[in-house]
Amino acid sequence: MQREDWDKLAQQLRTLPGGAPAAEPDFFGPFITGELAPVTSEWDYDGWLLKDGRVLSLRLDETQQGMMRLFVVDPEESHFIAKTDDTLLHAAREHGVSAVILFLLALAAGQIDDNKRLKIHAPKIDGAAKDLMLMTVCRLCG
Repeated sequence: MQREDWDKLAQQLRTLPGGAPAAEPDFFGPFITGELAPVTSEWDYDGWLLKDGRVLSLRLDETQQGMMRLFVVDPEESHFIAKTDDTLLHAAREHGVSAVILFLLALAAGQIDDNKRLKIHAPKIDGAAKDLMLMTVCRLCG
């Protein structure tokens, strides 16, 4: 994705009732604890502790290639979901939106391909991201 794509998604998040800060409680609140996510890797950047005890973790790439990677982490394994470059972080900071939510919105909008891994490993988060996409990106709905 290009910077303009991230900027557009971030701007669309602001069209939600309550703005971008409302996205987490309104769409993902039933599935996350609201507590700080435990550290799952030395490369963790941000994340959510899910109510089922797993962690949704946005990580810096350990090869330091400027990539961001999303994982669902359970006690036995880290499940890779998708990756993008660190332009995500720059756009999230500039627009004052959550990098995790912006990443999930890009996945739901089909701008990042995850081969349905989010749906397999965290179907409720996947569904909430798609609902968010319908409210922000889809011009027929939002």
